[in-house]
Amino acid sequence: MPQVRVKAVGTDAATTDRVVLLEETSGAGRIVVVAVGEAEALAAAAALEGVQSARPGTHRLIGAVLRAAGRRLVRVRVHALRDAVFHAELDLDDGTRIDSRTSDAVVLALLLGADIVVADAVLTLAGVDPSTVVVEGLGTGSGELEAFRRFLDTATPDDFDEPPR
Repeated sequence: MPQVRVKAVGTDAATTDRVVLLEETSGAGRIVVVAVGEAEALAAAAALEGVQSARPGTHRLIGAVLRAAGRRLVRVRVHALRDAVFHAELDLDDGTRIDSRTSDAVVLALLLGADIVVADAVLTLAGVDPSTVVVEGLGTGSGELEAFRRFLDTATPDDFDEPPR
């Protein structure tokens, strides 16, 4: 399985879906565009930028549980594409494989420094030429994500009241 890296996290300009771009690190450099939820997009972008919230989120918690159990995430394998849904597994250092949503698996790989690989068949079906991908970022390098995280860490319910009509 070819190795990939997370090239970007952003918004697909055509669909406005949040996406993670997985770029093949050798060969043609094809990109697999994986639609993700808002929470996973923010978590992936934060992991890419090294931003940490005051309290651990779900992905950091899973990493801590793995460490406490004496296990290490070796790699994430995106092994199938069925009915327009990517399927991934977490490969642990003891040979255990755990079924995972691809979005969660990618965030864990980013946080824990694990490799990400994509099956040749998936790259053949879903890999696109990098020049055809247009994504609007989540503020990478601009500090917008960090400022949003700081706001969430200190927000109170009053910060979310409806504006006066």
